[in-house]
Amino acid sequence: MYDFIVVGAGPAGSQCAFKLGSMGYRVLQLEEHRSVGKPVECTGVISRRVLSMAKTDSIVNRVHGAHIYFPSGKSIHVSKNEETIIIDRERFDQDVSAAAIEKGVELKVNSLFMDAQVHDDNITVRFRKDGNIIEEKALALVGADGAGSSVRRVLYPNQKVKRMVSSYQVEATVKMKDQDSVDVYLGSAYSRGFFGWAAPAGDLSRIGTAGFGMSRELFLNIFRKFLDPSKLSINGGLIPIHALDRTYGERSVLVGDAGGIVKPLTGGGIYTGMLSGEIAAEALHMAYGKENFSSGTMAVYQRMWKKAIGKELSRDLKIQKLFAKITDTSLNEMERTISVPTILNKINNAGDIDFPSKVVLGILIKKPSLIKHILFPVKEPS
Repeated sequence: MYDFIVVGAGPAGSQCAFKLGSMGYRVLQLEEHRSVGKPVECTGVISRRVLSMAKTDSIVNRVHGAHIYFPSGKSIHVSKNEETIIIDRERFDQDVSAAAIEKGVELKVNSLFMDAQVHDDNITVRFRKDGNIIEEKALALVGADGAGSSVRRVLYPNQKVKRMVSSYQVEATVKMKDQDSVDVYLGSAYSRGFFGWAAPAGDLSRIGTAGFGMSRELFLNIFRKFLDPSKLSINGGLIPIHALDRTYGERSVLVGDAGGIVKPLTGGGIYTGMLSGEIAAEALHMAYGKENFSSGTMAVYQRMWKKAIGKELSRDLKIQKLFAKITDTSLNEMERTISVPTILNKINNAGDIDFPSKVVLGILIKKPSLIKHILFPVKEPS
């Protein structure tokens, strides 16, 4: 019997497994795919804060700014002294997983979670590996199996992610002219209530878009800006941008995308996933000390991650819901308002991709006239 079983070998699951392994626990980690890091469903833009959480040599570029394009075709450029990191996401996942293995975590790939049954003194997990059905027992289970979490489906049938965006991205054989900035595309030509992007990854670029009720045509509008380069890889999927009401249960917790613990404004989930994984390990350690893995005891996990980042995610969600309703006309009006040195300096000084609400709130304090475009977006001409 294991102490803990972690389902999923993305950054959230592997960081949780790493922390548990570091504490001396016997941990089994299950990954449904044949190798860690595939398929890649991420742009791989992270902060230095993430690098402090994991040792990796997966860095492919460092950027310091962003070109933000508005529906009118006009753009603004923002920059900051602190660098933003672009990683090879497959290699990054493998590095975090390797760190867990070094701490004694037993990783089984090609192992598909099927079911779990909670008992008085353990939880029994059933999974399929190489065509065989295997059962293992543990004191508790960590669901780190992404947006479509099977652990959530089985153990949290009444918990639904209330808000998701769909995404589409390619890695393309084109080198962006400005290797020190990402491109961000706003407006209905590129997204429905979210945004499109292009990130420079050396000789390659990651080009994509996300939103509500998306179509392939919206992605192509961005892709054509790069003269239709060859596509090396294509990926897409759902991104949860609303945390579950409950991310804990008897002998179980949900971390990262599985619990909807993702930044609603950007869709980024690496930092929040790894952070929630670390907090889950702490909560499980506390429960082990009490010899009590009841739902009431595991509730400390949710209290801990909400204390760490809950306010930011809540603010981001409120802002995102308002942003999703902003029309192209209002976006263009906002561009004219913020294209002044005082506001651009505010953005540059306050920029933090892990805590984006600070930037938005800072701008609104400087330019309260923007509030009317957010709360009362101008209707598009018929």
